[in-house]
Amino acid sequence: MTEIISITDIVQDPPKDYFMPSIGERTMAFINSQEKIDEDSKLTIIEEAQDILSHCILPGNQESITNIAVGYVQSGKTLSFTTLTALAADNNWRIVIYLTGTKTNLKEQTSSRLRQDLLFDENEYYKIFTDPSISDRNRIKNFMEIGQEVLLFPILKHYKHINSLAQIFEDPEIKNLVKNFGVIIIDDEADQASFNTFAKKNAGKEDWEDDDFSRTYSAILRLKKTLPNHSYIQYTATPQAAFLIDNNDILSPKYHTVLTPGKGYTGGKYFFKNTECNLLSIIPDEEIYHYSRNPLTEIPASLMEALRQFIISVAIVVIKEKRQPFLSMMVHIDGRRDTNEIFEHWISNNLQYYLEILRAPQGDPGKDLYIQSLKQSFDSITQYMENPPSFEKVLPLIPRTILRTQCHLVQGDSENTIDWNAEKGHILIGADMLNRGFTIEKLSISYMPRTSAGRSTADTIEQRCRFFGYKMPYIDVCRVFLSAKSKDEYTAYVEHEEVLRSSLKQCHTLAEFSKHSITMLLSDLLNPTRTNILSNKLVRDKLIGWRQMLSLDCMQENKRLCVDFLSRIESFIPCGEYGNEIRNHRHALVPIEEFIKFFREFKYMDVPNITRKIVTIQYLQYIKDFENIGVIDVYQMAYQTETSRNLRSRKIKGNKPNNLQAGRADNASYPGDKEFCSNSVVSVQFHHIILDDPGLQYGKKDLFNLAFYYPLAIGEDFIRLDKPVEDDDSE
Repeated sequence: MTEIISITDIVQDPPKDYFMPSIGERTMAFINSQEKIDEDSKLTIIEEAQDILSHCILPGNQESITNIAVGYVQSGKTLSFTTLTALAADNNWRIVIYLTGTKTNLKEQTSSRLRQDLLFDENEYYKIFTDPSISDRNRIKNFMEIGQEVLLFPILKHYKHINSLAQIFEDPEIKNLVKNFGVIIIDDEADQASFNTFAKKNAGKEDWEDDDFSRTYSAILRLKKTLPNHSYIQYTATPQAAFLIDNNDILSPKYHTVLTPGKGYTGGKYFFKNTECNLLSIIPDEEIYHYSRNPLTEIPASLMEALRQFIISVAIVVIKEKRQPFLSMMVHIDGRRDTNEIFEHWISNNLQYYLEILRAPQGDPGKDLYIQSLKQSFDSITQYMENPPSFEKVLPLIPRTILRTQCHLVQGDSENTIDWNAEKGHILIGADMLNRGFTIEKLSISYMPRTSAGRSTADTIEQRCRFFGYKMPYIDVCRVFLSAKSKDEYTAYVEHEEVLRSSLKQCHTLAEFSKHSITMLLSDLLNPTRTNILSNKLVRDKLIGWRQMLSLDCMQENKRLCVDFLSRIESFIPCGEYGNEIRNHRHALVPIEEFIKFFREFKYMDVPNITRKIVTIQYLQYIKDFENIGVIDVYQMAYQTETSRNLRSRKIKGNKPNNLQAGRADNASYPGDKEFCSNSVVSVQFHHIILDDPGLQYGKKDLFNLAFYYPLAIGEDFIRLDKPVEDDDSE
């Protein structure tokens, strides 16, 4: 049996030259304008923005980096990246791009906040270009050449809008100007839409093409390529996807900052781990609406109870006590438009019925019954109030409360902008438009029967928690109605979230986090993230046979990496003598973790190879952890040509080397390159080749390319299909 060879003295990444961003007048002007925030919280916000900016690429440096800021849902991430914008402006950054979300309402929400927070007092620090088109090219160029403003670009996270901005920056004159600028790309709700949603579908293809990948992901790659000196900052409360893609995907972060919520924040711990008060109500299973499994024909009793509690809370908190200008209720059923319309119809009709029954004469049995139900709801919603008013004083306010309550059907073809101060109560019925990123002002009652038949996805269900936020001034009337299954899932998620944040705080980089946290602590009630952005399922049944990773990217950098890696292998064993130095190869078994360290640093710039790299690292990590296979078979092909300089020559086809592996000899004296592999462990061939390019671009440059062999035996053992996720997210 071949001896397992170790690699010694691995060189660690050299320490990065950190800098401490200075706090200037733009940062102070912005933070001082936030009058509702206490001084300690302001200091924390600035310190965390400094930490984020300290890991960014300095203006003028031709590099790029991806980092991540992890907050809680509804905890003030917009405030953080607005502070980051002002701080960047104080430190000579000139361009900030915001990928604001996939829905128009999110883009408008972010754009409005930027104008409100940064363009106060007619200051001229900034110029905002919202969703610019190619027609804005000259204005943008003029501002870059002679203006002093920091240019802000809030755009919809949609491939057409991203490509439109990329087209502007591809202009040669603008591209030349950008080289001297500092550029930051802020990806709000970064785990939504940004990642390659075709990774699952395409991992099994031998030849992956760019058009197989999600258009938004490809558009982001295009934008990044136009900006050679940028920092890509992901903002999210659910970072599972960013951490699990790992493997040096171009959107995989290097540094992280854990954001601290401000005082008065009520999040998962408050709602799901609270021992002092219970703000949760369980919706019975028979009242969980589903268009096929349980198509209800009338409004469920639990929703009527939620409505009564909401009307009473508005009557007390808004109309009688004037403690808040308004309150809101969210009804989140499923992703189907017809479902939302059914529930909007039920709610509107019931509110109308409540008005009519309260106008009925005294002694009316229907009125008496309704007042009795109102009293029960009153007792429930006021149980945590200090000195609540009597029911007798609240009851006369109910008709006026209903009159001043408006229903909003919030979905693709309905209203997206809500004038919150126009009414005393707002009831929002919808699905994806009320999902991640969207802020429902003064949300007090949440009715959420939406659930899945199978295992739910952690980051998706967490982003539905619009009821988190700064709610202490009216937390006594906040309630959440949900299924028993959802309650268990959220409780499990809260435990996972706190462990994850604690682990992140103890690590300086995500590489360090990955080293100590190979897996995430997560209940088996949940999947960590959407499977379509990961390759794990498809890896389990598709990584079989040979895959050549053909590339002309980063030739010299990758060459140095390969030479260093191969030189650190203490011993190789020749594969045999075939009478020709280009056919003589050697191999060694190397620990998987040592190979992964090397392969993480190997660079590709095209989507297919980036994703192949992602899949391979996930696969190797899996077989190491779960199949107890700890080595990979490393082949140095034609190793004797290293001294004679008689490298294998390869032509260029389609901007790639035209095949790596030589075939068998006609006289059968040489079996062909594909025979040099192991059937029990993964094999990787290192091919040192020289390009045969008659043009001037590459000439006779030499480089390394890799070819992997995934044996069938491991592939069969690796097949494990998780329980399918059933959730109707089509709106």
